[in-house]
Amino acid sequence: MNITFNLELNSGSSSAGEKSVLIRCTQDRKHRRIGTGISVAVTAWNKSKQQIKKSHFMATEYNNVIKNKLKAVIVVYNKLLEVQNPVTLEELMTSLSHDTMVNFYEFANRTKMEEIKASNKLGTYKRYEAVLNKFKAFTGHSLNIKKVDYNLLRKYELYLLNTMRNSRDTVSSNLSVLRTIMNEAIRCNVYDKHNPFEQIHLKYTDNTKEKLTAEELQRIFNTPLPPIQSVLLARDFFLACFLAEGTRGGDMVAMQKDNIINKHLVFKQRKTGKQMSIPITEELEMIFNRYISDEPFIFPLLNKVKVVNEISINSKLTYINKYLKEVSKYCGIFKNLSSHVSRHTYTDLALKVSGGNIYQVQQSLGHESVKTTELYSKNRVNYDKVSLLPAIIELVNKEKTTI
Repeated sequence: MNITFNLELNSGSSSAGEKSVLIRCTQDRKHRRIGTGISVAVTAWNKSKQQIKKSHFMATEYNNVIKNKLKAVIVVYNKLLEVQNPVTLEELMTSLSHDTMVNFYEFANRTKMEEIKASNKLGTYKRYEAVLNKFKAFTGHSLNIKKVDYNLLRKYELYLLNTMRNSRDTVSSNLSVLRTIMNEAIRCNVYDKHNPFEQIHLKYTDNTKEKLTAEELQRIFNTPLPPIQSVLLARDFFLACFLAEGTRGGDMVAMQKDNIINKHLVFKQRKTGKQMSIPITEELEMIFNRYISDEPFIFPLLNKVKVVNEISINSKLTYINKYLKEVSKYCGIFKNLSSHVSRHTYTDLALKVSGGNIYQVQQSLGHESVKTTELYSKNRVNYDKVSLLPAIIELVNKEKTTI
């Protein structure tokens, strides 16, 4: 009996909210499935046409990959038929395991790299590209993804440490990119071996981020600054990030007037995609009112930028951080002040006023945890969330400024 081929989505669930596209090989009501290396949401799959819907942003590219993968399987099957007939499913699978080689770098480029590019995260794309080129210099261009195992990764880790003289943080950062790609390969049924990263623990130095004390933060609020627009803007931007419950600088740069709804900042975090709803205090409103104009963005940083992406946002953060160095000098603070210090300062003070309630602080910051809460509020803006900021401001105001 001949073998028939169809395309389908994996019936199993996926933590990423997507399912892998599989080639289903059927003979005498028995099935074997082969991964294509592509995963999509269920809503993006056209079951009757056995292809990704045209509305998907990567439909053309992904459908071509699936089509070529199916064609390669059929070619192997036809070659077997030339030698013997019939061909069993097991014989086909055995032949495919010998003939089919998924190149690690080709897989990375057509999946994760294309996804990052389509999301317009050009800075992240360049970082991934640099990491992959570095790994390629070590392994060579042709790397069977099934050969990416614990032994290879361990050798590469030692190579980076001992030969390249990379720091432990740099090594871990490089390996984390490779781990992301391997996790994608496992989800797409391209890698069916044991996940090698279950045996590799990424180690980072105890790099406690800079943060301000309540007294130092009060200096930022109250120290008179010279009438230099760039310096005043830098301070207001820093305080806005802090007052918006430690909002990341990148999110604040891209914040628009339309994000102000019912006295709340309502937005999706650029890094996590998590929906945030942050009460706007009087102090934060005063800062916003100094900058809000007819232009779309709250702060006058991106209004004249033609293309808003990760690179342009990071460029504006670099500008802000440059003048925050001047702010710290005027305030008599001898720390490396940056926009992200506001987030760590908020975190530290929030832990103090909440009595160390890490879960309450994680919710405030929008970290990806407290899963049960997220399930109940996934598609709902939470205007009733209790803010920790009033208690933090009260703590800060108790401090006496000494310059």
